[in-house]
Amino acid sequence: MALDTDRRKIQHLLRRAGWGYSPSELNEYLALGLKGSIDRLLSPDSVDDSASQALIAGLETDPNQDRGALLAAWHLRIITTKRPLLERMVYFWHDHFATAVSKVESPAFMQAQNDLFRTRAFGRFDEMLTGVARDAAMMVFLDNRLNIRSAPNENFARELMELHTLGEGNVYTEKDIKEAARALTGWRITTEELPKDPMGKTKYPKPTGAVLVANRFDAGKKTFLGVTGNLNDQDVIRALAALPETARFIGRKLWRYFAVAQPTEEMLARTTKAYFDSKYSMREVVRTILTSDEMYSDEAYRWRIKSPVEYVLGYTRSLGLVGATTRTITQTRAMNQTLYEPPGPQGWSKGGADWIASTTMLARANFAYEVTRSDGPKAQVVDAPALLRANGLTVSAAQIVDGLADLIIGGDIDSATRQTLIDYLGGATHFNFAEAQRNGALHGVLYLMLSMPLAHLA
Repeated sequence: MALDTDRRKIQHLLRRAGWGYSPSELNEYLALGLKGSIDRLLSPDSVDDSASQALIAGLETDPNQDRGALLAAWHLRIITTKRPLLERMVYFWHDHFATAVSKVESPAFMQAQNDLFRTRAFGRFDEMLTGVARDAAMMVFLDNRLNIRSAPNENFARELMELHTLGEGNVYTEKDIKEAARALTGWRITTEELPKDPMGKTKYPKPTGAVLVANRFDAGKKTFLGVTGNLNDQDVIRALAALPETARFIGRKLWRYFAVAQPTEEMLARTTKAYFDSKYSMREVVRTILTSDEMYSDEAYRWRIKSPVEYVLGYTRSLGLVGATTRTITQTRAMNQTLYEPPGPQGWSKGGADWIASTTMLARANFAYEVTRSDGPKAQVVDAPALLRANGLTVSAAQIVDGLADLIIGGDIDSATRQTLIDYLGGATHFNFAEAQRNGALHGVLYLMLSMPLAHLA
């Protein structure tokens, strides 16, 4: 179905630049129009998100001290935030600058990195690179805390170019990796002093930054990408951020993330121009994509398979299941994705079809069943009759099917499937809301919607 109305375009926008939408959320954005919706999404500081922040602050366990709470806090934020594009960008940067808590070990370091991504999500790319280079979780994950002049470690330098800025084998040489590693030597993580805790509940100190230790830094002459001198980390980052190849690499990833599978050279030229005209602003690069004709083209529509996090947390959000975060962790893990545990430094960028396999599809079907069963835990299942009543969907089977299709799959339903679901509810002549509630058909039709192929496509 073409994106031929503002409603369809905004629904598409909220799938790609948000986490789906509840009925009330969709109405808010429809009232703003497409341009107003994009402006609001790109201006998160103008939106009050205190309710979501209060829920996270109210968690019983500290995310800085417990891996389960670390996960629960981010799940809860994604499900409840009024700043959906901001969390989309945090998710993008977590994938782009991938680190895993299983190696980092400290939940406090991972939480600090997550907060860094949130603070700098739309800022200058060179400043993001500096923040990441001195980030405790990254320094542990790619070993830059071990990178000293007497024993240079190339891990971070290599991934900085291969995965974070230029792309594998593009522009740089092995010599550039070695020289960049030398320029990146000498940094040490600093942390807060742990309070005296006789109960032993506080064992992971929060990072307070990073300091350059003079006698661990290689102060010798280096040559990186043709520039020679006593180069340091800022020299490397400035050189990388200033390259058009970096702008193209980041632009291509963002085009794929938000819009089309294969951006054209002209499209890449547009985001490259936005990158340099705005002094590396990620907000302006993203704005260029979200306001483009290509964003709402046939090529952009429904080509991308939702990751488990997008599928589970998106529908948990749409259906208002705020109390389901403990279960969502188990559900996404069963689908082969756990936040803070990407498969490697390359993140999940090569996902897509890999998300769809016999075991993971069974897990997706189980999710649809668990959230729509009428006898499940109250805070973790949808009260389908209440949902339908709240949205005035009680008059006919056709009204219910059309209303749920609008919520779950953006109204994109073929006539044969639509008629099958109408018949499932009793058809035009035999439908009765009270009877459909008693026999479970209201929950059943919602389950069928969540199981449709289109429900798995963004």
